[in-house]
Amino acid sequence: MKIAIVSGGTGGHIYPGIAIAQEIKRRDSGASILFLGSEEGLEKELVPRGDYPIKLIKSRALLRKLSYKAISAPFVSALGFFQSLFILLSFSPAKVVSTGGYASLPVVLAARLLGIPIVLHEQNVLPGAVNRMSRRLAGKIFVSFPETLKYMRGEVVGNPVRREIIDAEREASRRKFGLSPEEKAVLVMGGSQGSKKLNETVLSVVEKLPSNIKLLHIIGNRDFGWVNKYLEGKKIKNYRALPYLHDMADALAAADLAISRAGATAIAEFLAKGIPMVLIPFPYAADDHQRLNAEAVAAGGGAVMVEDAELTPEKFMSLITDTGLDYGKMKDSANRLAKLDAAERIVDYIYG
Repeated sequence: MKIAIVSGGTGGHIYPGIAIAQEIKRRDSGASILFLGSEEGLEKELVPRGDYPIKLIKSRALLRKLSYKAISAPFVSALGFFQSLFILLSFSPAKVVSTGGYASLPVVLAARLLGIPIVLHEQNVLPGAVNRMSRRLAGKIFVSFPETLKYMRGEVVGNPVRREIIDAEREASRRKFGLSPEEKAVLVMGGSQGSKKLNETVLSVVEKLPSNIKLLHIIGNRDFGWVNKYLEGKKIKNYRALPYLHDMADALAAADLAISRAGATAIAEFLAKGIPMVLIPFPYAADDHQRLNAEAVAAGGGAVMVEDAELTPEKFMSLITDTGLDYGKMKDSANRLAKLDAAERIVDYIYG
């Protein structure tokens, strides 16, 4: 079977698409998969790492602020629509799977014009703008959270997580990071773009970390330059800084606590490994959608939510040392909220 997957923009849209592709290949090694994405998104780097072919089209986010990019976006996406028509005509997929993001709309419109069945997946509690526009064109919609049904019809399956993350073993992963059984590993990350607020907060306390806590800090490429300069000459044994981590499987398997923005795909990966979470929603995310993600997981007991404005150095230190956080209870809740068969259920439909 031939399947086209359009996943664009950020890792939060791309990784679920890769997880679906992995499940298709696991089930049908002869399947032919083609990714479509934007020339301006991370997909041009992330998808080839999984050994999947990708065709890039012109596409641009529909920005709300008046700017050249905002004005040009409809025209750029119109060109992407015609490129998508040509690619889909040439590839002739049985179905098109869209995981949202600004690159998806031209492809979904082209697929509808060509009569190719469309499958949508929405990662967030609050559906993104592209999926809201695309939902009437889809033959099937899958969503990650039950709360999403207030905004969009669909089948609740969870958010597909890559197989290497699900399969990673804790003890082997902790050995790779040199962690002893009594050490607490704290994973700090701000999403695929990074978070300046999180980075600044971590750096303000990094030299005061208790000896039994090891911090793995994923900074983001945008801020790595100035962070690296700040750290120059400092030798902090229980702290490790990385600009980006393509292979998240070991870091997630090793972690005892995650402190993160509240992107839906990051949350799904934390849940898949049963990691207690401190979620700090990005206050300027579109429609404040990260807050709804964080609230949903916190209500289920798998996380505590901290407002961005409340994330002071003192608050951060209290979070990583607080014995009042019941990690065992949070881990049990995370395991209960996790939906490890999301990709399988989507592929069941594709092949049904």
